Amino acid sequence: MITRLVLATAVIAALPMATTSRCDKLANAGAGSAGPSCQVSTKARRELGLTVEQAANAAAVIRVGNDLDLPAHKRERAKVIAIATTLQESNLKAGAVGDGGRAVGVFQQHPHWGHNRTDATASARRFYARLLKVRRWDTRPLTEAAQAVQRSAYPYAYADDEARATRIVAKLTTCKGAR
Repeated sequence: MITRLVLATAVIAALPMATTSRCDKLANAGAGSAGPSCQVSTKARRELGLTVEQAANAAAVIRVGNDLDLPAHKRERAKVIAIATTLQESNLKAGAVGDGGRAVGVFQQHPHWGHNRTDATASARRFYARLLKVRRWDTRPLTEAAQAVQRSAYPYAYADDEARATRIVAKLTTCKGAR
């Protein structure tokens, strides 16, 4: 009996080593430090049409969204709104600068948004915090919800990015260890 127990324990202990997890901490500083996330494969990046930088920034924004204390369907909607916003504002590039040099980062945040605006994780936290304060954000058209947060000069431009944002969120949220 003890031999079986020891053998069963050894087999169970070896299981994590026998399988390769799709979850990994991203080693990219641009991806932030909000915890574990899916490592974005080259194949996934190519399918989504993303560079390494864009994929890391998308993963950071999605990772922050995964931590929202919301029902799953609302959490998914928030992530799609956030990714569509970053696609429109910066094409998911942290070094993007706009509005005469005042708006920076993936969300193109102005100085009144605070520090670390070029850090995708920090700016995502601020974006989600403001999004969740928007009345009926989860049932409004994406472009209205994003505009309520961003106050863009082009309020309807976010709608063009909804389908791609949905694909990116679906692909980069499939890792079970990301939550």
